[in-house]
Amino acid sequence: MIRKALPEEYCFLSNLWLEASVKAHDFVPAKFWKSNVDAMRNEYLPAAETLVIEKDSEIAGFISLIGETVAALFISVDKQGAGLGSQLLQYAKDEH
Repeated sequence: MIRKALPEEYCFLSNLWLEASVKAHDFVPAKFWKSNVDAMRNEYLPAAETLVIEKDSEIAGFISLIGETVAALFISVDKQGAGLGSQLLQYAKDEH
């Protein structure tokens, strides 16, 4: 299921972002990503239209849009490779 993120989920989403960013960008020190968690939670997520995708009744990832631009797309590390990112992109294309 894809739906709009709730503000009370921003903490969870910023932690998902952190875990996925550290894995995807292992050439960047984890300290850099950790230093940006508050900005992700308090600035970036609230400024965008953020949609979450659920799998097995749990948030598995999210996409953040600013207008028609994809500003962020992250899938939980343990759920990557299952086509969830593609589903979020298709949904964004269909709805925008």
